[in-house]
Amino acid sequence: MTEAATSPAQWFAEEWTTVLGTVLESLAGERPKLACHAPAADATLAVSSEGIGAKHGALLWWQQKFPLPGEPAIWVGAPRDAWTLLAARVLGAAGVEDDSQARETYLEILQQSLSELTRSTGRRWNRQIECSGNEAAAPPETGAFFIVEGIYPEAAIPPLLVAVAGAPQDPPREADAAIAAPATGSPAAVDRGSPSPPNSRTFNLLMGVELPVSVSFGHVKLPLKDVLKLTAGSIIELNRQVDELVEVIVNNCVVARGEVVVVEGNYGVRIHQIMTRQERMETLP
Repeated sequence: MTEAATSPAQWFAEEWTTVLGTVLESLAGERPKLACHAPAADATLAVSSEGIGAKHGALLWWQQKFPLPGEPAIWVGAPRDAWTLLAARVLGAAGVEDDSQARETYLEILQQSLSELTRSTGRRWNRQIECSGNEAAAPPETGAFFIVEGIYPEAAIPPLLVAVAGAPQDPPREADAAIAAPATGSPAAVDRGSPSPPNSRTFNLLMGVELPVSVSFGHVKLPLKDVLKLTAGSIIELNRQVDELVEVIVNNCVVARGEVVVVEGNYGVRIHQIMTRQERMETLP
């Protein structure tokens, strides 16, 4: 469904679903398959919450308001089985096996995803937005709601609920145009699937730091006696097939893989794969 045909309430739910997957991938090294859909026409939030809670444990609700026309606010509800599963994936990726940190870890996941949603919302409505959230005892009594379902290769994620209250309005026409055809380098042109950098002076200073970038076609270990035999015309066989992707290395860490191309007489690398945090850690010397 195109953004023009999506209601603001549905946009909030679908955008949060997208950024949740991105945050989980960055924290745990694996992105689950997530899908957001509207409930059945006769379903109510109260009945859906009760049903999910009875099957998967009491729901933990979080509320976040947005300073936009119509004063929209979203509630995210996760049953115990869902937030413990997500927390366990993140803690496991960090080598931590402590169930007592599950709730705190889930709230960190949730707050990071909502921070990304805030940035996406600012780009869509073409304004700077600052907002914060808090735990809520219950969801709103009125408003649209959506069901978010997900799955890892070996485990299904119990359904989450996203409720949108208030009267959210579409952005002004000029903001829509900016999103439809963003100018190069503008905030609207930022990839919606990638986490946005923090808006701080310190981070802006770091953005100017130069890092060494190299491309590895492969490597091999040779005895010293063989190294001493090398002459002009000697051939060294590397541990990489001709059709394998090369590695892009930044500061001794593999950050991406791609194929070698030629651009205006110079060699270049077309990126095919961005490494996850876990994969980057495994490549460190």
